[in-house]
Amino acid sequence: MNRAEEAAAFFRSELGFHRLFVEMKRKYESLGRVGGVVSLASFSENEREAIAAFFGRDVSRVSLPAFERQLERTRFAGVGLIELLEHYFGEPLVPKKEQRQAAEKERERFFGHLAHEHPWLEDICGQRFIQAAYEANREELAAAIRLVGAALRRLPLGSYERLPLFAQRIAGDPHAFDLSTLPGKVLLSALQATVLGEWDVTSVESVNELLQSVGLLREDILNFATCANLLAETKKGPHPVFTAAVEANSALNAPLRDVLSLIRAYPANGGIVYVVENAGVFSTLLDTRAPLVCANGQMNLATMRLLDLLAASGAKLHYSGDFDPEGLKMADRFLERYGSAAVPWRYSVDDYFAATPSVHLPPERLAKLASVASTPLQPVKEAIAKTEKAGYQEAIISRLLGDIKS
Repeated sequence: MNRAEEAAAFFRSELGFHRLFVEMKRKYESLGRVGGVVSLASFSENEREAIAAFFGRDVSRVSLPAFERQLERTRFAGVGLIELLEHYFGEPLVPKKEQRQAAEKERERFFGHLAHEHPWLEDICGQRFIQAAYEANREELAAAIRLVGAALRRLPLGSYERLPLFAQRIAGDPHAFDLSTLPGKVLLSALQATVLGEWDVTSVESVNELLQSVGLLREDILNFATCANLLAETKKGPHPVFTAAVEANSALNAPLRDVLSLIRAYPANGGIVYVVENAGVFSTLLDTRAPLVCANGQMNLATMRLLDLLAASGAKLHYSGDFDPEGLKMADRFLERYGSAAVPWRYSVDDYFAATPSVHLPPERLAKLASVASTPLQPVKEAIAKTEKAGYQEAIISRLLGDIKS
């Protein structure tokens, strides 16, 4: 046993020194040198007595240089404090700065190696969830990145495939790319970075559109468009279900699976399609036999695809929704997406007050109005901001009916 090992063994046998050694180790790692002071204010009486015996006097605090000097006066002369602490703890002492530098170097090595295999990783590796995954389990993250790499090599698909079936084929697990999983999140971010377009991964429908752009369908049965009095065609000719629904004046929930098979859609009569936010309003207007589409509170992919076809046919899309921040944001996105084909329907300030706004809007909801940019919506946006109250589409149903019947 050399002198440093002997000194470490001695201080291990003196239990009163352990807490002091822990604090001195922290000081060194923080400063990167033998310096700083450890206060003994919170130490126990036994610990303070052991330290006082070492120094030959009572002390209220211990500086690291003073401890090293006192050590030199003992039979362990020649043993430095750092050498003693390393033998005491059985590991090298590395300053925090060096630890951070080493950790950063390892992080760069990890991502650099994977980015060499998967160049798209460079565009997303700085995202918070990626960095959190690295800290939590880097092996799991590496596996997710390689799995997504295998998926991207097969995208885009030549035809549509449901996401669970694609995941089963690539990973042997139908849930491997569920968007709640790490591989699912990595896949979504990789597509956002590599697929041309502006994609908002906080929006369910933008996510669905992004996946659909490479041939992946998250849900093509429960994702449906609610409509009435519309006609549609596939490559084989008129779609019989749409035709039958018009003849019966029935509401139709057309799944995305069917909407994607359409090559054309148009109003059964006239050149206007009335698009409403709420199902209750849609049901009331159904008796007029007007061409209708219901957004069901938030337009999904099936609804947008159907509206795309209607706009392409030359139909004018009259949109009406609620007088609240969320409703105005929906209307704003609608007007932006459909441009000259879109017509704001009953969005005047007079219509807003006719809806007898009475529901108080808290500041966090009112803040959403700031992103409403469409010019036709600015007067009603300002009115809502001023009154701080919401009105709803159902309250102006008589005006909507009057417009259709006139």
